[in-house]
Amino acid sequence: MKRIILVVDDSPTDIELTTIALEATGREICVRSATDGESALAMLRKGHGLPALILLDIKMPGLNGIEVLREIRSDDHLHRIPVVVVTSSALDSDKAEAIAAGANGYIQKPLGLSQFSKDLDAILNRWMPNVLGPRFTDPASIPQALLRMILMPHMRPVHV
Repeated sequence: MKRIILVVDDSPTDIELTTIALEATGREICVRSATDGESALAMLRKGHGLPALILLDIKMPGLNGIEVLREIRSDDHLHRIPVVVVTSSALDSDKAEAIAAGANGYIQKPLGLSQFSKDLDAILNRWMPNVLGPRFTDPASIPQALLRMILMPHMRPVHV
């Protein structure tokens, strides 16, 4: 059975890249996503198929990641779900605030997809050790055309 990972990020591009990086780990997982804190909490509170892990950005408009994390930790049905903050912020104060709010981990989004996949694989080894599948697949094997479509969605092939 595939385990669910919820990715919460206001950037659709970052959600796509996180999904690719997670799939590159070779695990049997199902990635779900939310583009803001309010919809993430609504999805979680419906209770249908709670995730085994939440990857949460902290810099989001509206309800930010720290506020979402506090809501999760104060909810009797959600508080045991591991939450790892995945953010582009390199500020020590953001990391300290996330850990104080109850984050189980904190990783900074690296510039390279290969390193990001390795970081996420380490997170999965820690929080979802029983999820089967071959270990880490090199993201270099992901077709470059697919990566270009995700990174530059406004550039589509033109057929003449």
